[in-house]
Amino acid sequence: MKRKFALILSAVMAASSLPLTAYAANFKDINNVPWAGAETVINSAADKGLLSGYEDGTFRAKNNVTYCEAMQMVYNVLVKTGVAKSMDAVEAYAYMGTLDTYQVPKWAQMAVAYGLKNGIIDMQLVATKFAGGNTAATREDVALLFGNALGMYYDKEKDAAEAKKFADYWSISGERLVQIDLLKRLGVVSGDNYNNFNPKKNINRAEMAVMLNKTNSILTEGVEESGTITNITVNENKYYNFTVRMTQGGTENVMATLGQMPVYSGNTTQTVALSSLNKGDQVSLIRSGNSVIAMRVTKGSTAQSKYDMTGYVDSYKNDSLSFENENTGETVKYPIKSGAKIVVGGQTVTRTQLKTLLDDHYKEHAYAGIKTTIEREKQNGNYKDVTYIEELYITFTNEYTRVGEVKSFSTNSVNMKFIGSSSEGTYYFAANCEYYIGDTKSTAAALKKLADSGTVYVKVTVNADEKVSKVIMSEDTFDEGKKDTSRTYKVKSLNDKKLVVEENKETTTFTFGSTNPLDNITFYGYKGNDWENLGNVDDAEKFADNPGKDKNGNDIDTVYCKVVMNKSNKLTEVYLSGDKQAWNKTSEEKRERKGTVASIENDVLKFKTSSVSYTLMDKYNTKDSENKVKNPLKIGSTKTASKKMLTRLANDSAFELYAEIVADGNNKVTEIDARLTAATGKLVEYDPDDKKITIATSGGEYDLSTTSKPKLTGEDDKKFTLDDIATSKYVGEEIKLGFNSSGAVNQFTLVNGPNVGSGLTKVSGIATSAANGLQVDGKSKAYSFLSERKMTLRVYGSPTESLDTVKKMIADPNVKVYVEAGLDDQERVETLNVYIREAAGELTSCDSDYIRIRTASGNKFSLDLPGKVKTCNVKGLKQEDLEDGNADNKGYTVKVVLTDAGVISSITG
Repeated sequence: MKRKFALILSAVMAASSLPLTAYAANFKDINNVPWAGAETVINSAADKGLLSGYEDGTFRAKNNVTYCEAMQMVYNVLVKTGVAKSMDAVEAYAYMGTLDTYQVPKWAQMAVAYGLKNGIIDMQLVATKFAGGNTAATREDVALLFGNALGMYYDKEKDAAEAKKFADYWSISGERLVQIDLLKRLGVVSGDNYNNFNPKKNINRAEMAVMLNKTNSILTEGVEESGTITNITVNENKYYNFTVRMTQGGTENVMATLGQMPVYSGNTTQTVALSSLNKGDQVSLIRSGNSVIAMRVTKGSTAQSKYDMTGYVDSYKNDSLSFENENTGETVKYPIKSGAKIVVGGQTVTRTQLKTLLDDHYKEHAYAGIKTTIEREKQNGNYKDVTYIEELYITFTNEYTRVGEVKSFSTNSVNMKFIGSSSEGTYYFAANCEYYIGDTKSTAAALKKLADSGTVYVKVTVNADEKVSKVIMSEDTFDEGKKDTSRTYKVKSLNDKKLVVEENKETTTFTFGSTNPLDNITFYGYKGNDWENLGNVDDAEKFADNPGKDKNGNDIDTVYCKVVMNKSNKLTEVYLSGDKQAWNKTSEEKRERKGTVASIENDVLKFKTSSVSYTLMDKYNTKDSENKVKNPLKIGSTKTASKKMLTRLANDSAFELYAEIVADGNNKVTEIDARLTAATGKLVEYDPDDKKITIATSGGEYDLSTTSKPKLTGEDDKKFTLDDIATSKYVGEEIKLGFNSSGAVNQFTLVNGPNVGSGLTKVSGIATSAANGLQVDGKSKAYSFLSERKMTLRVYGSPTESLDTVKKMIADPNVKVYVEAGLDDQERVETLNVYIREAAGELTSCDSDYIRIRTASGNKFSLDLPGKVKTCNVKGLKQEDLEDGNADNKGYTVKVVLTDAGVISSITG
């Protein structure tokens, strides 16, 4: 059963808005909706930011919802509930050209791009229903959107039994039936007074408010059914079987494994132990599909609040418990208060029984959750606060997990610094230990290589023999044990006793003390555009009193903060800043990474051994005021070091590219040192005097630097020389290249003998359109296209990889396209390299990477813009206007000429 998100979530991002002005609830036409409860539903959806009203304060509940608006609303609810991340602008850009072609409104493009990327909608639906942005959506198509979105988290039933209970189910389009069935099972949709679903009717804004509210509840609270616990059995102190008499009738057996099923206290986020549940407790079962994945205690004897601390028992001696705090890795010791509640494995026990049970289970780990109380006592003539354990809950387990930052890693052990603490620990691997990088099974050697490549984090599972049975390594921190409130507070006061903050005129106090020791809290201050560890609470207090000056040189009088808490709701980090935007700015923290590049797509770089994505900057190798290179980018294997060249090499399967990068705290790459380590292509030219070899791959031609005398190998290595390679004798032959550590080619290997063809007939020249294909250089012979799925297509000079867009380019008289086509044995185009040579039309928008034009035929095309255009000769148009986007929609009519490499060389008017 699918389950990809936490049941209790906080909205951590502001959702994108519709092309309406967002107002608070209480719309002035709210009473125009002809059904009871409408005001509450609509205002609730508006208050959550799931939909908005119009500028005149109306809601217009009976208005139809367009397809673009519906996708925006689905996107809003997914992002607002935190189950989905906002669409990355770089990823979204890959869809923008096509969405422009279909005239999808700009305000909806991010949401539509998210829907396409995640399979909620497909391009056919966009082309037929989203195009133009004004088509009213039908009820069954909106159900498709919601069903596919929720289908990422809940299972669909192929037989669609619930949907078939609608009186008019026969009129529902077949491919929509399973989505509507899922929504009916989840309670998102229902029938009218005659049990009709009305699939072909348009959906209005009031109906959308209902679907949004119900979907929001499902994603934040789960699907719940109530009942009463009538019996509890426990096996091995780990496996719990609860018999629940359901309110709606019947019984449910709920199997729960210690540490795997959360139990929430009431309508809160705090959890309680499985062992604290009792017969007679009223509970709510939270389902995902047909499986119970969590419980909520709604009424009963379970009064236990959230633990003050959790960890593993180290020893119990003289009525004091010593245990390792699982959040900090530190060992603490507290006396057990007289009359304290002690529960072990679901049974209440005495102190004597506790000691016996701990002795009997010495081969297992005793996991403890404690509640503490502070009492004022006189000791040695002085009064002091003493922390006692007043509630203790223990369960025994054969293993436990620890999380931390890797300090050192070998094939038999790992040393880690625990998250939220300065403590470190070393763990040794069991003989049958399993190794993972993220979700992918791996080897100890691969983990060591990843650990050596930069900052990484690790989660270890420790067995009863104190040996590690499982290791998971990641470049991202493991989120468990931490939660960011995602709220920005105003600081009212800060001292060594407490932090008092304010949000929306409501005051919150975080008290420091023995249950939340200052030693376990790290304070950070925003200084000089970066976060700095303030050291201790005294320095944090000084910073809060005097955070510095603003950009105008005035003293800052308001300090803001965010806090980070562990899963026991204890403060672990406090961030202070006089600049409210500090959390939106790039951190100067540096992360280093090295390895073989897997891909670079839409300026996002990924390594083969990495789960983290790194974003490339707009420009590299620029100079500062002191003529020093800023953000250096090097490619040791090529004559040219540019972001475009780096991207070409990374995405060309003929090459293996190695890179060492430096990234800031937001994983934006500030420095790159790359080199090729392997290459295969067709020989074009070898120039020993210039120490250069040119090869051709499916991605184009490349000039690569060589050493003075590369080693020559191959089947005929005794019959040819480097001088032979320098002639035309072996031109067109497949050649493999080896590289030294500096990235220079130091070895040639001829794969085959001379004159071995590739198996494809090739034609090239300026293309014109033909029926489902093209003609070359004005000749009458036409070549038809294979399907886009079967064809290999590369476009130079534009970010598009769409065959439909290429067809429009070829057919447009204002665009000149040069093609290299590989034909199969039936003379159908199997491979197609497209080089845009010229394009003319109205310049509609631009930025540092692309300019976009609209031709006289009405087609819109995006063209690659290098850092500096050689010739820009358009009256009133300046180079900096292109780079900064200041030429957008200014009515310039331009002719754009591109180089053979597919970048703009000149723009004329």
